[in-house]
Amino acid sequence: PRRNAMFTSSFTGWSNYMMDFGTMLGDPEAMKRFGSTVVKWNLHTKNPEKVFDVPGAPLELRCAWQPNHNYCFTTTALTSQIWLIYEDQAGEWQAKAVADIGDPAKIPLPVDISITSDDNGLWVQTFMDGKTRYFDVSDPFNPRQIYEKTIGPQLNMISQSWDGKRAYFTSSLLRNWDKKGADDQQFFKSYTWDGDKLNLEFEIDFKAEKLGSAHQMRFGAYGLYGMPRPFEQKVSATLDTSTDSSAMANR
Repeated sequence: PRRNAMFTSSFTGWSNYMMDFGTMLGDPEAMKRFGSTVVKWNLHTKNPEKVFDVPGAPLELRCAWQPNHNYCFTTTALTSQIWLIYEDQAGEWQAKAVADIGDPAKIPLPVDISITSDDNGLWVQTFMDGKTRYFDVSDPFNPRQIYEKTIGPQLNMISQSWDGKRAYFTSSLLRNWDKKGADDQQFFKSYTWDGDKLNLEFEIDFKAEKLGSAHQMRFGAYGLYGMPRPFEQKVSATLDTSTDSSAMANR
């Protein structure tokens, strides 16, 4: 917002989402319906200002947190690359492929990505091999993979704590695209991250618990702003009421 810039990717559309994943991959016409652009918009006027050529179906977009970092990352699902969208010294926005994700020839299919709060790390999840990869992006023009771990089949989303010490993963992309048989796992997994490796803390099997598909997570940010969480407010109010009642009874 401070740069009056908004970015949108062009992954694919409804007709492909409604197809079986294997059928879609084998359909030449369906494959033509994947996008190849990222668009920069004027955030205030809502008008498009520049279209970047980003071949390979760009999906998630994540922008740097720090106020002096004017760049974003996206990944391309079909070509398995990390792209940097950045503002150059002349104040013009540019797009550049800066790293491969795994072996692009095997189409690991990057899905969700997440930048650490200090902008030094980028987590990249890949659906086909169920792996998470951690890239050092302290130099955003030269990302370096420094860690990878298999989380589980059809890995999709990640959320991480603001301090970077915890990472949470879920599976499931779309009902029509999820895998079949034993690989159709629906899970939530919680890990701690010590800067060198992920350590599993606990997991939830959504199928065993009859919870359906996992897919997405949302965690509150109350702690960032020194605010009590809603359930804490209720507990506090209950305790206050109990204390008042006890005080009245003892009079």
